Parts: sequence; structure tokens; C-alpha cells
Amino acid sequence: MAALGQHAPQIVPALPGGRRTTTYALAGIVAGLAVAVGAFVVHGGGDGSLGQDNALRYATLMVFRMSLVAYLLFYLARPLGELLPQNTGLWICRERRGLAFAFVAIYAVFLGCALAADGLSPMHTALPTLVFAGLSAMVLAALVAGERSGSVEDGHWRGALRAMECVGVAYFWIVYAADAFDHISHPHRPDWYFGAALIALALALVLRFAGSFRERLRRAQG
Repeated sequence: MAALGQHAPQIVPALPGGRRTTTYALAGIVAGLAVAVGAFVVHGGGDGSLGQDNALRYATLMVFRMSLVAYLLFYLARPLGELLPQNTGLWICRERRGLAFAFVAIYAVFLGCALAADGLSPMHTALPTLVFAGLSAMVLAALVAGERSGSVEDGHWRGALRAMECVGVAYFWIVYAADAFDHISHPHRPDWYFGAALIALALALVLRFAGSFRERLRRAQG
């Protein structure tokens, strides 16, 4: 499982925080909100309190699925940078930090939707949802801090921030895999998404290992 959070040395220098990173983050927020609003309206968000509750939960589900796509793009940026031809690989690596911030933004929208869905329900916000949202928010913060490790000069702090990023990457892989496996292993309404999600996560992990091996081989050869 080491490749879950494998933080291989960068192929290209980390992009400085700035307009491009902000653009990715704003794009993630806009895309997440657009999916949430669209799913809410399409699923009957105006048909009474029960209809609004169901529509909000459906919107939460759609944003969660969208966040998986954003996560996979971020997760695979570094290994694909090693495995793809040079020009394409370098371009993907340069966009990795922006993809990370886009994922964080979309996942933040998902957490907001999840809290709203429970908060507006007759049962009020469930404690497990609050705990999950709080833990996920802390991991998101760690992931963002880890992405800024390249701008930290102190070696000890840089190592700590990179370790935080590795933990964050592994945490979200486990979250997505556990959600998909739970729906497959228990009696739920059939949905192709969960099988596809598990396959995509497994393939991403294999590519992560392959990228790490390729990077170490390249370094060994000089």
C-alpha cells in the first residue's frame, strides 16, 4: 500500500501558488456547485420537503462521484508524468498542483452538500456525518499544506508537509474504495458506478506503483 501516498521526487519544479492554482480551485467550486444544483433541480428539488431532502441527497451523491474523477486526475498526474512520453508527461506534472486544488474544492462542495442534506432532514445532522466531515476537512487541509511543501525552505518542515500529503492521498483512496466496496458487498440497488469505481481505483494504484518503479529505475540509471 506504500504507493497510495508515494511522493516521488518531482520531475519538474512545483508551480508557484498564483493565478493558475486559483483558477483550478475556482473551477472546482463552480463545477461542483453546478453539478449539485443541476442534480437537485433534475431530481425534483421543489416537490415538498421530502422531495427536497431526496433531491439534496442525490445532489450530494453526484458531487461525490464527480470528486472521484477529480481525485483520479490528481492521483495519476505524477505516475503518468513518468510513464507517458516526455512532453505529455511534463505537461501533466506541471498541472498536478492545480488538479489537487480542483479536487479539494470539489470535495469541499461535497462536504457542504452532505452536511446540508443531514441538517435539513427531520433527523437533523447525524453524528457520524459530522465526524466524517470534520476528519475529511482536516485531511483536505493537510493535502493543501503538502502541496505547498515545494515553497518551504526548511528541510524538516518540507518532509513533514510531504508526509501529510501522502496521508491525505491515501485517506481519500480508502474513502472511495470503501464506499464502492460497501455498496457491492451489501444489498443495494444495482449501480454500475461502484464496480467501475473499484476497477478505476485498482488500476490507478497499479499505475502509481508502475510510475514509482519507473522513476526509481530512471534515477538508478543516472
